[in-house]
Amino acid sequence: MLDVAEALARLLAAAAPLPADDGPLDAALGRVLAEDVVADRDYPPSDRSAMDGFAVRSADCAGSGRTLAVVGEVRAGSSGEHVALADGQAARIFTGAVIPRGSDAVVMVERTEESADRRSVTILEPATPGQNVRRRGEEARAGTTLVTAGRRLRAAEIAALASVGRTRVKAVRPPRVAVASTGDELVPDGVTPAPHQIRDSNARMLLAALAEIGFEGRSLGTAADDAGSLDALIGRGLAEDALILTGGVSVGEYDLVRAAFERAGCEVLFHGVAMRPGKPILAARKGRALVFGLPGNPLSAFVGFQVFVAPALRALAGHAHPVASTVRATLVARLPRRPGRKSYALARFARGDGPATVAPVEHASSGDLLAMAEANAFIVADGDAAPLAAGETVDVLTWSGDPD
Repeated sequence: MLDVAEALARLLAAAAPLPADDGPLDAALGRVLAEDVVADRDYPPSDRSAMDGFAVRSADCAGSGRTLAVVGEVRAGSSGEHVALADGQAARIFTGAVIPRGSDAVVMVERTEESADRRSVTILEPATPGQNVRRRGEEARAGTTLVTAGRRLRAAEIAALASVGRTRVKAVRPPRVAVASTGDELVPDGVTPAPHQIRDSNARMLLAALAEIGFEGRSLGTAADDAGSLDALIGRGLAEDALILTGGVSVGEYDLVRAAFERAGCEVLFHGVAMRPGKPILAARKGRALVFGLPGNPLSAFVGFQVFVAPALRALAGHAHPVASTVRATLVARLPRRPGRKSYALARFARGDGPATVAPVEHASSGDLLAMAEANAFIVADGDAAPLAAGETVDVLTWSGDPD
């Protein structure tokens, strides 16, 4: 079996970013920018007030207590051309308004006393050149790159692009992902399972996990444990950028997924990884399409998704750093280990006023969905016969881990 690092390296080497397309900015959230975006003009485009107050000549306000004549007012959105200051004059001004000609400072309103008739103002503190003034171009000069290609577009980047007039943007197309489950034991929605049957929770889990990392999945339903049913389902799934199947990837007589992938012309990248749970995981590709065979046990499938599928999909989407980093936390309870394979133990991660902590979540098996619902992370530990003691610092992979 491969170790986790080697398996992940093989997978990411096969996950080339998808083509970029041009689309509306309003639909670009979460996508990766495929072009540099530059400032179309200086930002701010003129000297602006950073405060509500009074525009003044700093030479008139070298000391405190100077009373100036108020000769006008400049609001945000006004050109300010109607106001110009001479010696001993001030203008009422508001945040974001253009600095009027003749002035070089703004005194905030709290440091002034305006007369009852509003025709004069007393400046209560000295003013210095440039005080409370946002200079033209101090944020960016025309032609400056504001957002570089390769950046994932969050709300902040969307705002930056909108501010320079972009209504469309070139971004990497997000992967189209198909999800399916396999197994004769699965029953459709609305059917009460017999003791030998189960409901299909894996597909909904994976569709939700996809949504949590910003991708949309499409359910293909289920396939029975026979070659014809699997071949038909895989044929439909290979029309997408990625196909995720659960079940049928171990070595039993009815574990038929690998053979079905090979019949479909897929190249197997790896089958079996030295990890616990999730050892039977399979990854393959056909052309640009990535194909995953995850174990049928829900916890094993979820580990496989977090460790392998999510990074691969981010790579397809153009993320420069697709693998989420682990964080360090203090273990609050003893964690048993077993030798031989890297383990991903269910855990509850918490950040408080002090160091981050993590507590193991007990579970009965790799099918224990109720225990999964109590967790929000995995403790990642090397295989070893010796347990980890409370108080040790451990690596934690959070389920909301954002590689950016």
